[in-house]
Amino acid sequence: MALQIFLVALGCAVGGVGRFLLGKGVNSQPWADGFPWSTLIINIIGSFLLGIFAELYIERQTSPIRQELYLLLGTGFCGGFTTFSTFSLEWFNLLKAGHTTSAMAYIFTSAILCLLGTWLGILGTKTFSPHP
Repeated sequence: MALQIFLVALGCAVGGVGRFLLGKGVNSQPWADGFPWSTLIINIIGSFLLGIFAELYIERQTSPIRQELYLLLGTGFCGGFTTFSTFSLEWFNLLKAGHTTSAMAYIFTSAILCLLGTWLGILGTKTFSPHP
């Protein structure tokens, strides 16, 4: 268990730093005109990478250390880089299992409830901890 926690933590650290650096790089471009390009690009890259890691280390089960590699790269790195990648993989797995209605409901409820959660968090903070 300690090795598993270490692998996830290491992957999260590298993924988080990667997200920070890529975000800084994208946001410094002249074409990044206020649109959240860095987040969009990070989410696309993270989703793409998680698809690769899931296929290699979970679906194909080709590596004798596949669980450890998935914890490092899939759970850790992609989790630190973006959680949207996990959302994307879970959505795809629902579709693959034939749960189309659940997959569509997952997309819409996630988007709506996450946006609502963000709004409530901002509103609650402004209400209970007003800015001086």
